[in-house]
Amino acid sequence: MNRMSVPGLRSASIALIVGVCGAIAACGGSSNGGFGGYSPGPGSGSASGSGGGNGMNTVPVTVDVGPPAAGGSINTLYTTVTICAPGNSTECQTIDHVQVDTGSTGLRVLAAVLGNGLTAAQLPQARDASGNPVDECAQFADGYSWGTVRSADLLIGSETAAAVPIQVIGDTAAASIPASCVMGPQEDSVQSFGANAILGIGNFLSDCGIACEANPVAGAYYDCPPNAACMPVAMPVTAQLQNPVSLFAGDNNGVAIELPRVSTPAASVAGTMVFGIGTQADNAFPGAGNIYTVDPNYGTLTTLYNGGSYASSFIDSGSNAYFFIDDAIPTCADQPSFYCPSSATSLTAVIEDGRGTQGSIAFAVDNADADFASNAAALPNLAGPAGAGSMNAFDWGLPFFYGRQVYIAFESNTVAGVGGPWIGF
Repeated sequence: MNRMSVPGLRSASIALIVGVCGAIAACGGSSNGGFGGYSPGPGSGSASGSGGGNGMNTVPVTVDVGPPAAGGSINTLYTTVTICAPGNSTECQTIDHVQVDTGSTGLRVLAAVLGNGLTAAQLPQARDASGNPVDECAQFADGYSWGTVRSADLLIGSETAAAVPIQVIGDTAAASIPASCVMGPQEDSVQSFGANAILGIGNFLSDCGIACEANPVAGAYYDCPPNAACMPVAMPVTAQLQNPVSLFAGDNNGVAIELPRVSTPAASVAGTMVFGIGTQADNAFPGAGNIYTVDPNYGTLTTLYNGGSYASSFIDSGSNAYFFIDDAIPTCADQPSFYCPSSATSLTAVIEDGRGTQGSIAFAVDNADADFASNAAALPNLAGPAGAGSMNAFDWGLPFFYGRQVYIAFESNTVAGVGGPWIGF
């Protein structure tokens, strides 16, 4: 299950998926293609669906079982991204089943999926002021990932971003993993992710911000000189992993994710990701919607639930369930990471931002064992207890997105008259 990254945190979470229907596996199901010949929407072997994506500033998104060899992913939102060597429209590869994550920042691609039109070596590796290669560590509560930082041109739908810093996880060119990065098992394969890549399009423009610019942060960016151990290194904000949408020529102040309402387990769900807020006719923030500002450092807000106040809560498409504390709801005997009430349970919580704006959210919790037995990819009422490191958080995962238009406004932008970062729906 997804959990938070640690030092230098700028995001609610960096998403990982728990395989609840068997061990998660995945293949590099991707097809090569270039900027010149790419058509918006799913490519060969991509997540399928007809959930829109016809506008120049939109792209289809899909909840399905994941890459062909995945063994079953649940509540995982995918799209398709084309990656090219900087300035080169022929050295490209279209990657399907890229997880869309509003709880992190930046594109992270698994090295194992590259090689069908583009190799990691064709992407220039980042270097520090001394010319040494730079690698990055991403830490989670249940493990860590290690890989190179490289530069690539990205095409998402019809929108492009040039020379974007990305992470290539599991890159064989990466240096030996420093001890300060290691935290639990190493997660550097498509199988451990259940996705070919992760597209972080959360509230922040960079993945670590001034915390990593001011000082070296263990567990983040590393200077890796030849024949010497990697050491934490300070990284300028502009050299860190960037939110790709913020680098588009336009439609770059936020995103909206639109998914249809799902009341019972469904085999798949098709929707749309819209780039920009208030920049075109198709992305105006609705007058009836509410805006909730989030903490400018952590992307969090407060949830009031069952007499408790959870000040580190977040809304995150990268979480595959609601995760919160309620000792009155039994967990599953075979899957203690999920709740198993005897019947569907209707609940209500209130979210509150730093301005005091409140909104009541009705939701339900199913018996997870019954949900898993359906073999469906979209489980709208899946929930589980928050982990030990998230006791002050209510994680509003992908089930929150079903039946809503959820807007993610980026920091350093005033959108719909409210300064970002904020979330609206």
